[in-house]
Amino acid sequence: METRIKPTAKGTSEPIKGKPGSFRIYFSLGRDPESGKNGKRVKYLKTPKRTIHCKSKNPKNWPSEVANALNAYRKELENYEPANDAPTTVAGYAEDFHRLREKSFGSPLSFQREGYDVRHIRELFGDTPLSALRPDEIKRAYAEATSNGRFTEAEIRRIHVKLKQVMQDALENELIERNPCISIKLSKPDLRVRNFLPPDELPHFTKCLLAEPMGPMTVCTMLIFHLGLRKGEALGLCWEDYDPEAMEIRIIRQYTNDKTLRAPKSEMSRRILSIDSSLASYLNEWRETQRNLFERRGLEQRDTDPIVHALSVAKDTDGSRRISITRPDGHNYSRWFRDFCVDNGYGKYENVTRQFMRNGKLHTRGTGYSGLVPHGLRHTAATALIASNVDLKTVQARMGHASASTTANFYTHAIRANDRSAAEVFEKISDSNE
Repeated sequence: METRIKPTAKGTSEPIKGKPGSFRIYFSLGRDPESGKNGKRVKYLKTPKRTIHCKSKNPKNWPSEVANALNAYRKELENYEPANDAPTTVAGYAEDFHRLREKSFGSPLSFQREGYDVRHIRELFGDTPLSALRPDEIKRAYAEATSNGRFTEAEIRRIHVKLKQVMQDALENELIERNPCISIKLSKPDLRVRNFLPPDELPHFTKCLLAEPMGPMTVCTMLIFHLGLRKGEALGLCWEDYDPEAMEIRIIRQYTNDKTLRAPKSEMSRRILSIDSSLASYLNEWRETQRNLFERRGLEQRDTDPIVHALSVAKDTDGSRRISITRPDGHNYSRWFRDFCVDNGYGKYENVTRQFMRNGKLHTRGTGYSGLVPHGLRHTAATALIASNVDLKTVQARMGHASASTTANFYTHAIRANDRSAAEVFEKISDSNE
């Protein structure tokens, strides 16, 4: 893509509907020199649109942040050395689109995750010309990929979202006449089908968890289980976030899989949650246990230390070992959780690699896991609240959902069960009068 932006170009910003402080920015590149010939329609080129999110909550500061983002984008484009030809294939355009959006991602992990989708687009559509991609070809590629087991339906949906975004950008840059993804309707995931524990399983799961030696992994699981936290929210907690007198926990950060502390997923995710007495007792005991553990290693427990901790060992220049307090890797916690679920009947490994006895109990390790996952405990907590007739607004607040409609969509199964129970109330009244 050859850029023809003058240093004085201001660029264009468009506010994103429903997302205050978020904008899409782009620059006009002028008239396409290849258009208008032989009676063809004149085309005007634009850069790929880039999404930005203003850091300030004050709308008065947004114009200056947008202007700074436009200046940075313009400099990037001015320094860009174009290839001999603009990408004209689906795969090439998707990769170019992805590369130019790198700085718009708040998380390196998100950029990497989108990169997987772009690679999958290359795998499915290869060097198909942008203008040649048709809806029937897309459907056929999706059908073959799911039938041969290459991608799951959920993965195909994610790939399609990215392909639709890429092709829409090509449409806006007038490289194609229409977006072939618009007419394709993929079945939506059934949000009622979620891997969670039914209410009658909660006592047994609690018993299994309490039977484990108290440690960072069991504490993390207990927090997710009782409070419906996201895994990253549990890993991001510090002792200063826990008020034992008020029996409350404050959620103000999350620890992501790329090992970075960040703000929660949304503004609604910043919340203060009341906790039950059993969880409070568990946390109080764990705080004392952790303090003793730290002291044995010459460390002092502080309010800023993570509730769910890990210890890292490094060598100083003099060869001595230095122990520091950090947080567990999210992947390591998920691995522990899978083993726990397999050992207690909440999951299984397709390929068993070894088995061993410990404290009179059989433990199994392997690959190809299926069963309960940490996020399933979040759904368990929400379902239990709704089953206990807690109102939807309160459930929304505790889960940190942006809107009550999100909560309603996620937990339709529990809401319908409660609605059935409500109907049966009048049936019992009628029976009592007969």
